[in-house]
Order: sequence, then structure tokens, then C-alpha cells
Amino acid sequence: NGQLETQRDQLSPVRVTQELKHTHAEQMSRLHVKHQTECDLLEDLRSSLLLFLLFQALQKLANQYLKREWPDSLTEEQTDHRNMYCVWRAYLEGTIQVTQSRISACDNYKVQVADPAKMGRLQKEQQLRKCIEQLTVVQAELQGSVKELTKSRKKYQEAETMAQAVREKAELDAKSKLSLFQSRSSLQRASVKLKAKRSECNSKATHARNDYLLMLAAANAHQQRYYDTDLMDCIKVLDGKIYEQVKDYLVSLCQTELETYEAVHNTFNQLLNSSNGVLQEFHQQQFVQKNLMFQQAPDFLYQPSDSDTVNDYLFFITTVLVMQLQKESGTSEEHSLDKEARKWASRVAREYKSIIHTQRALEDYGTQESSEQNNSELETKMEVAKRSLRRAETVKVKAEARLDLLRQAGVAVETWLKSAMNQVMEELENERWNNLNTHDPSLSGTADLEREDEEEMEDSGEVLDDSSSSPSSTLKNYPLTCKVLYSYKASQPDELTIEEQEILEVIDDGDMEDWVKARNRSGQVGYVPEKYLQLPSSNSLLSMLQALAALDARSHSSSNSTEPETELPTGSVNGDSSVSFAKALYDYAGQTEDELSFPEGAIIRILSRETHEDDGFWEGEFNGVVGVFPAVLVEDLAGASENGDGQRDVNAQVSFAFGLIHDYYTYTILITITPSKNKSLFIPLKKLKISPHFNGSIMRVPKC
Repeated sequence: NGQLETQRDQLSPVRVTQELKHTHAEQMSRLHVKHQTECDLLEDLRSSLLLFLLFQALQKLANQYLKREWPDSLTEEQTDHRNMYCVWRAYLEGTIQVTQSRISACDNYKVQVADPAKMGRLQKEQQLRKCIEQLTVVQAELQGSVKELTKSRKKYQEAETMAQAVREKAELDAKSKLSLFQSRSSLQRASVKLKAKRSECNSKATHARNDYLLMLAAANAHQQRYYDTDLMDCIKVLDGKIYEQVKDYLVSLCQTELETYEAVHNTFNQLLNSSNGVLQEFHQQQFVQKNLMFQQAPDFLYQPSDSDTVNDYLFFITTVLVMQLQKESGTSEEHSLDKEARKWASRVAREYKSIIHTQRALEDYGTQESSEQNNSELETKMEVAKRSLRRAETVKVKAEARLDLLRQAGVAVETWLKSAMNQVMEELENERWNNLNTHDPSLSGTADLEREDEEEMEDSGEVLDDSSSSPSSTLKNYPLTCKVLYSYKASQPDELTIEEQEILEVIDDGDMEDWVKARNRSGQVGYVPEKYLQLPSSNSLLSMLQALAALDARSHSSSNSTEPETELPTGSVNGDSSVSFAKALYDYAGQTEDELSFPEGAIIRILSRETHEDDGFWEGEFNGVVGVFPAVLVEDLAGASENGDGQRDVNAQVSFAFGLIHDYYTYTILITITPSKNKSLFIPLKKLKISPHFNGSIMRVPKC
């Protein structure tokens, strides 16, 4: 028990926050020590001008400098010239060997090393302030993420505790016996209320757990980003050009010695090569390796509640988000996760676009010629751009971590991510072409000609057929009538709640890929997932026949026309003789849910003439709805065809030619039925009031 309490204290939110603040304080302190060490080195380089005054002072000072314990200067091999402290030590040892006067080189050394080292010391102080400010900001951001994680865990603990209390109460209620003063109805009402409350608490606990896990993934990603990028950027800001400056100083010292004393040419020539081998990356890696607080910290762990049945983090990711949520919350939770995937995929794409724009801006700033007047302004712009780039990369990493967690949970992340990235890439490509057009008059003229051609095509009514590029190979001439395949509950104000088998009218494309704007029979308009709908196919003969027949029936009933009825033979587009149709003789409204409703004159596809009860009902399909109906209310077109003309082939090929005679929204529609025996039968239908976006194969024919 004592060990468990110790582990819980170590994993408590307060403990994690305190350790994080302590680590940040240690990092800040070590950076101050690093800065002071480098400033001491610059000061020693500046004061080394005394080496050129007197040989005795040179030897004395060199011995004093050799006594200083530089970091890693004693443990590293002398052949490793990447360490600037080792190079400096080798230089002092070479200087001690030089016993001749250096007075003639005093002026050169003062100009090349002493004065720049003094300026470098002042620059280091500015770089320290800048580094501290930047490090404070990124540490505050990481601490903010940890605080959000702590709040999320607290909400999760409270929700889980409440859910556990309700579950225990429900169990006690189930075990309790019926009292003499309580009726069975009152107990049942109390049980129903308790079950509803338990379901609500379980749902809240599940939501809180999901938020906690998402926040946990984001915090871990932010921490990794902090150690991999932000912290190293702060170290680079603190270092500035110290390594290049020290390298230049050492090179200058060596060159001065070579020019002054040819006798020690070999010694200082070797030191010259050593000075050129100083690497900034080597020092940074060595500094990080020596100081463990700058290395990657362990990930934040999932801390389940004591009453939570899911105790393993990996098991939760792979199973609970898919299976447990379906059991406890149903499809609404899946839609919530899909919404999260859609939101964070859009965020990744948006941050990717922001990163591209910022990188381009930095490239433009780097190519600009800076003068003394606009140098400070340009540096300010570059700093702002770098800060924006870092923030965008951090947000992108956190969003990608959330998407990875959702992907492991079985959510279709790639669909949303691909859609959002395609849209962003298209926008970037358009921006690139716009930039090219603004710089290249010939390209701009070509683009104008293409736009003029497109406008002419739109004015003349020509529309390019891009159905081959559509994933569903459906027409995009709105409005479209479609059937709902799966129910969907709206989670945003601009979305529309739909039910399975509901009939919708698609009126426009959505604001994102795989989403469309639709209107239900109540007149409500909103966005719905395109994959949840059954859109009509461009070569669907049945849809066109039923649409024409329904329109003809409504027109016939409204005008009380006595025109002869049109009989259609049995057949399909591909010549399938097993498909048969029937024509409704009267209007019929289904009395039960499994019965089919249709108007007079409707063309119904016969699915089965034998039902389970054999009560005179047939099973058919009309407008995408399947149901049973009385057989006495319809006329079998297959039987009529056999009685009227025995020579007519039932495997007929049906083609449509729509003569577009523009009279506001009135069109003349001709259906040409060509039997297999080289005979043609033209059946003209009366003018129908239909939408100009009629979902059918439209072919331009000469006006006559």
C-alpha cells in the first residue's frame, strides 16, 4: 500500500507540474552558466593582448590560462579539433613555446581580435536576454499544455467518480426488495430514472476520457516538439555567432603568429587547421549529452481512474474507442470522433499552408538587400516570421498527434486529411500560378484567353463532362433527388440531421470535399456527408423511367387528360430479362411501414410476385423505396407486352434523346424504344414542367 501511494504521488498532476517547473528552472540556470563560460572565453581572448607586450607576461598568462578547467578540454583527445576549448588549450601550449618578442604584432592583434571580442561580449548579453525571453515563452506554452492536461484529467476523474456512484446506486437498487409501502409502478419509475441517469453519467465519463486522451496526446507532442525544436532554437539564439567569432579570433591569432615567427610555422599551422575545425553542432550535441535535463523527457502517461475498467493505455486506444463507445454511446460518438478528425485534419492542412507561406516570406527576406536603415526592420520581420513558423509547426505537430490517436482508434482520418490537403494544395497551386501570371505577361494573357473560352462555353450552354473523375460517377447538376443510406445526427449549426431511407434534395456542393448541401421535405437546409447518400447514377435507366412516369402521372391527374397511356416493355439497360415493371392504375398510400406508396401512373419495378403470406401483395421498388403493395392496383407491363405484340423482343435497348427547346423551364422529351428486330417505336410524351438540371443523359440536337 505504501508503494502504491508513492507511485500515485509521483503521477499526481501536482507532482508533474512541479517537476516540469523544476526542470525548466534547471534548464534556465544551465543556459546562464553556458553563457557566462562563453563570455569568460571572449574576455580572455580580448585580454590576451597582453601576450604581445612582454615575453615574461606572455608565459605567465599562458600558464594561468592553462590552469583553467575548460569544459571537456582535458577528457577529449587532442586530435579532436571540433572542441573549441581543446583548440584554445593547444594554442596556449604553442604560445608557451614561443619565446620571442611579439610587440610588432600588437597593433594587428588589437584590430583583429581584441576590439571584436569586446563587441562580441556585448552581443552575447543581448543574445542572452533574447534567449531568456524566447525560452520563457516556450516554457510557458508547455506549462499551459500541462495545465490543460491536468484540468482534463480532473474533469475525467470527476465524471468517472460520478458515473461509478450512480452505477453502485443502481446495483443497490436492483438488489433491494419490494417494500410494503411502495408500489411496483413507483419502483419501476424510480428504476427508469436511475437507468437514464446512469446512461447519462456513463456518456459524460466516456466523453471526458476521450478529451483527456486527446489532450494527453497533444501534451506529449508539444513536449517532444519543445525538446526537439524549441529548446535547440533557444540554444542557437544564445550561441549566436560565438563559435564563428571564436573561430575567426583563433584563426587571426594563428595567422599573426605565422607572419611574425616563421620559426614556429609548423606549430601555428596545425593550430590554424584545428581552429577551422570548430563545429557548432558538435558543441551543442556535446552540451546536450552532458546535461540530461536537455534530453528528451519521458512521455506523459495515461492515468486512469481507480474505478475505470480500462487500465491499459494501448488496449484503450485499439479497442475502447471503437467497441466501447459503440456499446455505450452509439453512432453519435462515432460522428463526434469523425467531427474531431475532420476538424484536426483541416487544422493540419491550414497550418501546413501557413508554414509554406512563412517559409516563402523568410526566403524573400533573405534575398532582400538590407541597408543600415532597414536592417533592424528586416530583422524584426524575420523574427516575427520565425515565431509564426514555430507556432504553426507546434500546432501542426499537436494536431497530427491527435489524428494519430484517432487513426489508432479506427477513425477514417485519411479521408479527411486527404480531402483537406487536396484543397490546400489546390489553393497553393492557384497562388503559384497567380504569382507567375503577375510576373509573366504572356502567361497572364494565356490565362485571360482561357477564362474567356470558359465564359463563352458557359454562355453557349456547353458543359464539360467530368463524370469520369468523380469518385461516385454521379451527375453534379443540382438539384438532385437522393435517398439516405445511413442516419446522421448534426453536430454543428450548419449541418442537417437525416434519417435512414429519408428522401433529400441535394442543392449544392459542400464547403469541404465529401460534403454536400441538402434540403429535406420540411424545407430545412444544411450540410450532410455525401457518402451517407445514394446519389442517382448517370446511366440509371430505372431512375429516369420512374422520374418521367411520376411527372407524367402528376401532370395527368392535375389536368384530367384522356391521352392514351404508354406501355413500356420489360427490360433493363443491359438487357436483363429478369427485370420486370408494372404501372400503377390508382394512387395508393401504404398503411404500414413495409407497404409501398405510389401515385397513379407510376412505373414500379417488380422484385417478387410471391410474398411470405401469399395474400395478393407483390414486392416492388419505386423511387429507391422497397415495399409491398396490392397486385390488383397495378398493370403488369410484361403481360401487356406479351398480349399486345408477341413479336416484340423483351430485351429492348432503350435510349433517350432530349430535344432541348428552351421555353423558360419547358422541354419536349422523346423516348425512343428500339426493339431488337430493327423496328423503331416513337412514343412522344406531352410537355412536362421539369427542372433544367434534370438528372438524365442530355444530348444536344438541332432545333426544328
